[in-house]
Amino acid sequence: MITDEDLIACTESFFELHWRGKNPPIWSKDWSFDGELPNHNNQGCYALFSKAQVVYIGIGIGKGTERYENNGIGYRTKRYWCLNKDKDRNTRYAPTENWKEIDVIRTIGFDPEDAYLAAALEIFLIQRLNPLRNRQHRRI
Repeated sequence: MITDEDLIACTESFFELHWRGKNPPIWSKDWSFDGELPNHNNQGCYALFSKAQVVYIGIGIGKGTERYENNGIGYRTKRYWCLNKDKDRNTRYAPTENWKEIDVIRTIGFDPEDAYLAAALEIFLIQRLNPLRNRQHRRI
């Protein structure tokens, strides 16, 4: 089981190796499908959780559109959630059918000049933590 603590510790190890100067970015608080997704307007990485376990790590580094420049995380994570149509659920959004076990998303946003490091962080985390639903970059 990959916990939040594992994710943070591994991220700190990455930054010890690859970050210089200013303070590195940190993981957001839990987003449970209500309100605004943290770092939606940044490029960076995200982690999908199910029952307090990291099951997938991804990257959102797209440049976005003219109106939503550098909104890589917000654009990329839209594939995992949709507007809630379940009257029994008290949140504005809900996981999509393919990701219905997801109950929390956490994000880590980078300044545009540092966003290239998000790709390296994603691979670093996947190779060391080996999340269940990641297929690329996993240890075998």
